[in-house]
Amino acid sequence: MGNNEVCAVVVTYNRKALVENCINGILAQRDAKCDIIVIDNGSTDGTEDLFREKYDLDNIRYFNLGENLGCAAGTSRGIKEAVLANYKYIWVMDDDVIPNEDTLYELLKADEELNGYWGILSSAAYWTDGSICESNRQKKTLFKFMKDDDYNKRFVRVCMVSLASMFIKAKVVKEVGLPLSEYFIYTEDYEFCSRVGKKYPIYVVPASKVTHAMKINRKANLVKDTPDRLYRYKHLYRNDVHCYRKLGLKGHLYLALKFVYTFTMVLLKEKEHKKEKLGALITGYSEGFKFKPSAEKIDSIIIDFPQT
Repeated sequence: MGNNEVCAVVVTYNRKALVENCINGILAQRDAKCDIIVIDNGSTDGTEDLFREKYDLDNIRYFNLGENLGCAAGTSRGIKEAVLANYKYIWVMDDDVIPNEDTLYELLKADEELNGYWGILSSAAYWTDGSICESNRQKKTLFKFMKDDDYNKRFVRVCMVSLASMFIKAKVVKEVGLPLSEYFIYTEDYEFCSRVGKKYPIYVVPASKVTHAMKINRKANLVKDTPDRLYRYKHLYRNDVHCYRKLGLKGHLYLALKFVYTFTMVLLKEKEHKKEKLGALITGYSEGFKFKPSAEKIDSIIIDFPQT
């Protein structure tokens, strides 16, 4: 490890076939190479055997955390390992993301064209049918997502991007701290962007493309989702409240509008699990105003966020 300037970080949990496709895509990069750190949240589907056998390579480090600590904690751990290993750039992606052969090359090319003045670069994520992956559509402003036409541009400055293919400078991580492990799942990417964006611009590089092999091409949707996934929404709304309330008045306005809209949609469209879904929404929001996680810096100094 450490022969390249770039280290890819992939977090996985019981998705052996998907993470195998992801790793194969990273290894197939042309005109740009990287090492790989894999964080396994305690998979029980043979993922560890896959990495001990097929991927027992010099440029791949595999860490099994032994339990499911969540995507947020896994991502934070992976980024920390990469920074401590002295990589210059960290390329984070979900385990169901498959990069094109030139995805990394285009990110490094963008770095040169931008003269290194950026905090995060984000790839364009497409679904398996070739359409834009809706859950990864980047935010230009708090209330405005990128439109399809924006993906024809060279660069688009945005404020928030997902972990589908996030390219970060190690020195930026040292400045702003790691993603919040306590988020467990959802919004850890947006919250991290909110800190980076205060110091450096964030850009989408549409020429850098990945495929996000999600089962369904849609954003998290409380109304359409199944009851067994309601625990995820408690995390989502709790984390949203913590993330956006730090943004002041506009953040509180966003939270209020989102609550009213979601509450109304559940009332109007949910038939069988109305009470449970409204409970997840209300519980998540309530917990969010009491939630006070801290961001770890690489030197172990803790950043305390002002609460509003």
